[in-house]
Amino acid sequence: MAVRIAAGIAVLALIGGSIFFISKSQSSGPEHAATTQQHPADAGSKLSFDLEDTVPQIDFDSIPEVIAEVDGKPIPRDEYVKELKFFQEMVKKSNQPIGKEYTEQIMNQILAKIVDSRMFIAQADKVGVKVAPEEVQASLEKMKSGFGDEAKFKEFMDSRGFTDQSLEEEMKKGMRIRALLDQEVATKIVVGEAEAKQFYDSNQDKFEARERVHASHILAMAHNPEDKEEDARAKAKAEAILAKLKGGADFAETAKAESDDKGSGANGGDLGFFAQNDMVPEFGEAAFAMKPGEVSGLVKSQFGYHIIKVHDKKPAGKIPFEEVRDNITQRLKMTRSNEAVMDYIDKLYTDMAVKVIDKDNKLGPITPKRKASAGAHPMPL
Repeated sequence: MAVRIAAGIAVLALIGGSIFFISKSQSSGPEHAATTQQHPADAGSKLSFDLEDTVPQIDFDSIPEVIAEVDGKPIPRDEYVKELKFFQEMVKKSNQPIGKEYTEQIMNQILAKIVDSRMFIAQADKVGVKVAPEEVQASLEKMKSGFGDEAKFKEFMDSRGFTDQSLEEEMKKGMRIRALLDQEVATKIVVGEAEAKQFYDSNQDKFEARERVHASHILAMAHNPEDKEEDARAKAKAEAILAKLKGGADFAETAKAESDDKGSGANGGDLGFFAQNDMVPEFGEAAFAMKPGEVSGLVKSQFGYHIIKVHDKKPAGKIPFEEVRDNITQRLKMTRSNEAVMDYIDKLYTDMAVKVIDKDNKLGPITPKRKASAGAHPMPL
């Protein structure tokens, strides 16, 4: 449970060749949330939309039997239709109408993801990229645990029409695609310290920091703080943990064993450095009022009861290069990798003679990603 301020977002996610919508909380807290960038593409089906309706009206009859061709092999319409129907269902459940432009973008993204996924898997077959069964199983277990309980996971499976076998296949596809891009692109990108230092020196304004605190915490979570019994249970647990700490128990080990914030708990409760308004008010105020080495009493927030240990404080000012070197290196590598991936995809488009339906439902070549990133669509207009 992150204590940093979070915002709810909806994302389009991809497991192998299958696309599905999920809601997630994006947080800069101890659980690092990934952001997803999607690339629009022009779909070949026609649709109409009325803002009084909450379901985009898609003319499925207009979608041809073959929606694309990769390396001379046709991609039938079935998967595209299935994903579009799921998209309609998700919009219906949200009970919130969406505009025609956004609807078209989502349709385009679905088509593009299906085509790109099929292309990546074909290339993975050619170069012999595989994943071990035990790796797939580990990823499946991690995915299941993210739903919290079996009922929510079953609801997801039912909504997507997944069986255990089909979900495993989709997970395997996704892992093979990631392994392919790692092997063919990411591992070839190298960013040296000199380049990172040059970026740091040329962007000094980006490294001005507010006053920051380095702290750890242990959380006794109250799932519903308004429930008096639930609140009392969480408080009693926090008091028992605090008594152990006062008795000499190690803070980090206690956090690993007993904190309800499993994200930071695995790291001994460590939250790293943060500014005061990065956290919910009660937590931020308490942490910044403490001195390095101090352990707080119980601090109540919307999440439950925290016990905070402050390790260090840093005043506002320029962040030293040594502190941000790894972050700069990773950001530069990610930027360069993204560019290299676009080049790699463009090469695959050409090598595999990839075609996709346009607005007239005719198969045609895809606009290169490089050109698309400058404003054009990757699918033919």
